[in-house]
Formats: sequence, C-alpha cells, structure tokens
Amino acid sequence: MYLPVFLTLILSFVTKVTICNEKPVIGILTQEVYWSNFKNVKPFIKSYIAASYVKSIEASGGRVVPVFTNRTSKYYMDVVRKVNGILVPGGGCSFNMSYGIGQSTNEIFRIAKLVNNVNDHFPILGICLGFELLLMASIKGKFPFSKCNAQDLNLPLTLVPGMVKKSVLFRNMSKDIRNILLTKPVTANHHFKCMREANFTSMNLDKLWNPITTNKDKDNLTFISIIEAKNYPFVGLQFHPEKNAYEWEKNDPHSWSAIYSARYFYDWFVNKCRQNNHRYIKKSMLENELIYNYPITYVGKLNSVFEQVYFFNE
Repeated sequence: MYLPVFLTLILSFVTKVTICNEKPVIGILTQEVYWSNFKNVKPFIKSYIAASYVKSIEASGGRVVPVFTNRTSKYYMDVVRKVNGILVPGGGCSFNMSYGIGQSTNEIFRIAKLVNNVNDHFPILGICLGFELLLMASIKGKFPFSKCNAQDLNLPLTLVPGMVKKSVLFRNMSKDIRNILLTKPVTANHHFKCMREANFTSMNLDKLWNPITTNKDKDNLTFISIIEAKNYPFVGLQFHPEKNAYEWEKNDPHSWSAIYSARYFYDWFVNKCRQNNHRYIKKSMLENELIYNYPITYVGKLNSVFEQVYFFNE
C-alpha cells in the first residue's frame, strides 16, 4: 500500500546529472542482544551495534544512523529515502526472516531492489551475518548454508576464475591491495556456517549473485567468501574487514598490510553511497538520529568479542 507513495518520494531524488554526495549518511542495522553474550550483562537492553562498524564508516568519510529491528515497512522505506546506503553487520540471529535483523534485512533488500530498478543507485554491504542474510533474502528466506569450521581463521582470498573483470571490487582495485588480499592471511573469519559452491548453484543463488572469491576452512571445505549482485550495488563479505583495525579480543590480523587492505572495502562502499542524493529533509531530523546521540560502552573487559558497543532500548 505504501509502494506508489514511496516510489514517488524516491523518484524525487533522482537527477539526470550524477552528483558526488560529499556528506554520505549510512544506516547500520541493529541486532538483538538476545543472540549475543550481552544478554546476561545488559538484560534490559534490546539491541546493539558494534562500534567497529561505525568507526570504519566514519574513517571512510561517512556518518552513521542506527536502523532498528522489528519496524514496519513504512519505517524502512523512510530509512532508504533518507540514507545513502545500508550496512548489515556481523553477529548472531535466529535466521528468521520475519523477526529481528532477519526481518529488517529482508525489508531493506526488497526496498533497495525497487529503488535500484528505477535507476536510483542505493548500495548494501553485508558483513558475515549480513552476507548470509542477503543470500537468504534473495531466495525467500531459505537456508542455503552448510556447517563449517572457520572460526578465528585468518586467510588470503582466492579469486574465482573469470570473475576479475566482472567484479566491482576487484576490477579497479590497486595492484598492491590485490596482491595483499590474494597472498597474505589478512581476512578475519569468524563463522560456523559456510556458503558452498554446490549449494550456491543448486539453490539458484547464481541467478542474482556472482561468487567472486573462495576460501578453505580448517577442515579443507571450500566456501564462498565474497559475493556481488549481478545487477545491483549489493556486496557481501563473509569475513570482517572492520576487525583488523578496531577489534583486539580475538586473533585478528593487525599488520600494516591487514589494515591497509581492509580499508579498501569500506572506502569502496562509502564511495558507492556517494552516488545518490537521498537526504534528510530537515537538518534537525538528521541530528536527532545520528549515532552521536548514543553513548558508547567498553565491553572488551566483559569477555566480549568486541571492544566497544552502542546499546539501544529499542
């Protein structure tokens, strides 16, 4: 029922001339505390965002607003109208696409496709859990993953043959960054579920997505580690580039090469977000929704996998 109004609003932001947005605002999806180790430490808090995602966006020149779970379609339509891109972070969930971060990802994915279909460039970046939820959203919530052993594992990437020219990430990547990513263990993996190539094909994920890189887990199982949508500015990374610079509780890579190469992914994403003119109608509305309004909490000393987190009561 909201679709005609929504498309009218979106079309009002589409211009014939491509303008570089110098003040990009990126929405980061919150996720339920229930699926984290915070539920005992912070029992009355409902959701959170790890600060490393916020820092990574800010380091690339963007500002962040939290996007909350379990809201209406109208809420997510309004979010897409105001922000320049969406980051779906890593973490944990029930993989229920009608509740929590699964629901918000599903709604954003559906709306973002509509927006891009009318030539309004709107990117999404999914990290780890976000990678997985984007794949599930594209096949109506089906679960395509296999159990694997890729926890606390730093790896170089392996390019899928023939994908360099098709890849939006690798096509214009500098030779030094590409060399680091393909030869050094600089991608931080923390997952027990993997997207196998056979399942990728059998579940028709190859109709929407290109598998760009693969890796092997501790048991030599091959899994897809980067996906790119064929006709949309949607990218999924199974690994965590934000951890290289900002997280210290696990054995993540912190070398200069790891920091330098990880920056590329967030720089690329924020630059993609600069390619639309979505905006808040009033400056005061933006100021009231920015992440700056929320306190940051140090949780590294509480046996957390994160150093700092933003907590929310909604």
